[in-house]
Amino acid sequence: MTVEPPPAATLIIRTAAHAETFTVGEQYYPLSIIDRTRGEPAPVADRVAVVFAGYGMAAPALGYDDFKDVDVRGKAVVVFTHVPQEADARSVFDGTSLTPGAAVAIKAREAMARGAAMLIVADDPSHHVDYAFSRSWWNDPQSDEMGIPVLRVARARLARALPDVDFEGLARTIDITLGPQSRDLAGATISYTEHRARLRPRLRNVVALVRGSDPERALDAIVVGAHYDHLGLGGRFSDSPESAGMVHNGADDNASGVAAILEVCRALARQRPLPRTVVCAAFAGEEIGLLGSDHYVSHPAVQIDRTIAMINLDMVGRARGRVMVGMFGGRRPWMTGLPREMRDWTRLTIDDFARGGYQAGSSDDASFTSQGVPAVAFFTGFHSDYHRPSDDVQRIDAEGGAHIAALAVRLVSMLAAQP
Repeated sequence: MTVEPPPAATLIIRTAAHAETFTVGEQYYPLSIIDRTRGEPAPVADRVAVVFAGYGMAAPALGYDDFKDVDVRGKAVVVFTHVPQEADARSVFDGTSLTPGAAVAIKAREAMARGAAMLIVADDPSHHVDYAFSRSWWNDPQSDEMGIPVLRVARARLARALPDVDFEGLARTIDITLGPQSRDLAGATISYTEHRARLRPRLRNVVALVRGSDPERALDAIVVGAHYDHLGLGGRFSDSPESAGMVHNGADDNASGVAAILEVCRALARQRPLPRTVVCAAFAGEEIGLLGSDHYVSHPAVQIDRTIAMINLDMVGRARGRVMVGMFGGRRPWMTGLPREMRDWTRLTIDDFARGGYQAGSSDDASFTSQGVPAVAFFTGFHSDYHRPSDDVQRIDAEGGAHIAALAVRLVSMLAAQP
């Protein structure tokens, strides 16, 4: 999906003392576009109140929630990019690797769920140079439907517009205390009007079936899935915004998962047919909002209420002797003791998914759990190449990925054969 640069777009931040007007493509650029029918008026935010909400993250399991003590309903929410303590290897946010909560789309979802009118995203102060404005918008003038307007704003210009807010001090306090510093910015308002056009290409899932052999149980299915999209030339989703225009190959995220499902399904097709049907699905559009898997659960190859489980393979290319296994969507009898049982199936160390796994709702398994289908996720962890051009094939642990594919084959075979 590409979006033509807007012929007219205004962003104004006002305080009691002065008003600052921002220029699109220079001091800010849009990351979200709101779909509307022809003739419908452009979205307008007129002098809405402003809230600072730290990093815009809600991670209660890690004892951190920027939204806990602040009301963002109907307001513009200002947040930092990335995550707290990003340079601390001991950080609860998976050390120095970026977690999914760093993604702007996740920050937008958290803000929108709490009633925010719009999201303003600025580079966090630990990044001394705001590379996002070097060429990103002009190299990759794209946007996605995030439900609310989302704007990427140059931090230096934002600090000038809000001189009473010590952004660097707030970021330091969050890093030191790991305590949210969210607050209303009294007297500040934001006005924004946008006019843009959207060009939307057609995306496709790729789905194949290995039919079950039992006349009744063949109506049931186990879905083995992985997303095949990545970031193209980078831009708004890249964690290396200065590299906009460079190819992001995504060897681990998620060519590794696609390679795994191809081998899993190849192995299942060659062996003696299983009683239940196996659906092999490569999903499009995961990086821009789980679009492919959301479409699949609405148009399933096998009835969704007869889908026994979903097996998700997302970033399985850097095992280095271990793999994280997560279970989502409520407990089923077959899930009891599963990680312990799987330790006897492989030479890999089976780690608890809570130790560095992506957050629930961040990958394609979430589309299935939202429909009541339990999911098992395989994942080998975040790393410093995540969403960067350096996520390339030279760093893939192919042997480890093969062991994970073998684990998935055994799990699918077990689920497809159980009474």
